[in-house]
Amino acid sequence: MFDRLTRVACASLSVPVSLISLVDDERQWFKSSCGLDARETPRDVSFCGHAILADQPFIVEDATRDGRFAGNPLVTGAPGIRFYAGIPIHSAGRRIGTLCVIDTVPRSPAPQEIVLLQALARTIEDLLYFRQTALESLALVDAWTTQQQGPDPHLRVHSLKNQVLRDPLTGLPNRFAIDRKIEEMLALAPRRSGTALLALIDIDNLAGINERLGHRIGDRLIAVVAERLKELAGARDTCARIGGGMFALLVQGDTTLAAATGRLGAVHEALNQLVLSDDLVIHCSLTTGYAPLRDSWADAGAWLNTAHEAVRQAKALGHGLMSAFNQALYRLNHRSLEHDLRGAVAGGQLFLLYQEKRNVESGRMAGVEALIRWQHPALGLISPADFIPVAEESALIVDIGRWTLGEACRQLRAWADAGGMPLPVAVNLSPRQFLHGDIAGSVREALAAHRLPGHLLELELTESVAVHDVDRAISIMYQLKELGVTLSLDDFGTGFSSLSYLMRLPVDKLKIDRSFIGGLQESARSRAIVKGVIDISRGLGIHVIAEGVENGAQASPLRELGCVEMQGYYFGRPVPPAQVEQYRAAGAGEQLAGAAPAGGGARAQ
Repeated sequence: MFDRLTRVACASLSVPVSLISLVDDERQWFKSSCGLDARETPRDVSFCGHAILADQPFIVEDATRDGRFAGNPLVTGAPGIRFYAGIPIHSAGRRIGTLCVIDTVPRSPAPQEIVLLQALARTIEDLLYFRQTALESLALVDAWTTQQQGPDPHLRVHSLKNQVLRDPLTGLPNRFAIDRKIEEMLALAPRRSGTALLALIDIDNLAGINERLGHRIGDRLIAVVAERLKELAGARDTCARIGGGMFALLVQGDTTLAAATGRLGAVHEALNQLVLSDDLVIHCSLTTGYAPLRDSWADAGAWLNTAHEAVRQAKALGHGLMSAFNQALYRLNHRSLEHDLRGAVAGGQLFLLYQEKRNVESGRMAGVEALIRWQHPALGLISPADFIPVAEESALIVDIGRWTLGEACRQLRAWADAGGMPLPVAVNLSPRQFLHGDIAGSVREALAAHRLPGHLLELELTESVAVHDVDRAISIMYQLKELGVTLSLDDFGTGFSSLSYLMRLPVDKLKIDRSFIGGLQESARSRAIVKGVIDISRGLGIHVIAEGVENGAQASPLRELGCVEMQGYYFGRPVPPAQVEQYRAAGAGEQLAGAAPAGGGARAQ
């Protein structure tokens, strides 16, 4: 079965080599290979060893022009790798290997080719899961057949059937069971279309939790989330664990789609609370993507694939969010989004909005964060949640990041030339832009081109970027610090969340993720965690910012805990540059016009 998949990958992408590579500490070995005779290689020369470090597709368009691989023996010698594309394969919540394709000539893969590889990788994960389930079922049968005495045979058969359809860790129905339930629902689709939802709920960064705290804690977290999901699901709903930290929830029994969506939203919010179980305290987030029942679904796989795409779209917005499947953007992503995006920079279709950061002690604006948007000529405004993943999968993110950096500096110079005191502007750096290019050179050029001092520029990095290659990240950070820029660790708490990294990383600021902020009102332990982060950061000389503050009930306890700088809809939505000047001129202590009312809004991206 695996050999058929690698042959499909070779034929579909017209490449000579495709591999299913499993990676351990010292080597990679090939579960299946098409076009390559070798069975394994050392990990330190493998491309797949790089590909499993993140969940994004790993693309090397020309290895001879990539500093990481130009001297690699697999490039300079046989098989002469020039092009590589790898998709991580997961099992039990962690990355164990890749599905990859290799060519001996440089290539730039089309978006639909990457989508095909992702679909094949998901099929491999399903095969691994079903294989494990079959082995466990056979072991159970063997154990029962060796018993000399036992219950009635019919009861044993019933018990065996129940075990085969249940996930052993959580007791929930497994992937096979939810497939059967979905097929039953599809048979009723003409009478039920639009009144049922299939949602996939995924624990964010479970792999990081497993790596940092151990798989025993990761398994306990999965079990606790499963128990909470069972309690929250309605009497007619069906919930299942379909692999790793991902759960399926079939929402049914409502008379309208709005009612079903409302119930799902309540489940999502309840799941995104502090995880407490005996001595276990983990603050994690869960992302939900969902798709309504449609007459057009041919089978369970079609509906599940659509729900998977909805999760991907939700995760592109951030952690802990819920999103419906967007058909228009799905079609665009799979047809021509990359092509259109290549012309967006040159065509003036990209622009920046700015969201303020508020110093709550002075009541004044402390700075702004630059947020990119795309005004598509045919489709209108496209969220970065939909085009940034496509840019990340190609080299486009480097060009877009360079444009964003230059445009933010240009705006800083414009504000200064207009006579106002320039505000510090924060710019987000993508992982590829930070780790795989000369980011220090790009920042130096942008500052010089617009005659700006470095302290007016703040660069925001996600914590996962910083810890995947700590030594290299630290080296790059010090190069940036020499330019006088401010370094900020964004989304703190959604990745590895290890305070020990703060001892080594030369960061100036830390942004507490919104998933921590939401629990402040209800949970004393959540307050204690936030207070601990603030106190430790203050002791290390690191300035703390709370992001995602959406109402006064969140802002007040944050101020009591010692956080004086905040960002979120409560203080202002992203606005054009002219409105930033208006708001700053309006004076101190006022909530910005256009800010979300207390209790409303969502995180700006």
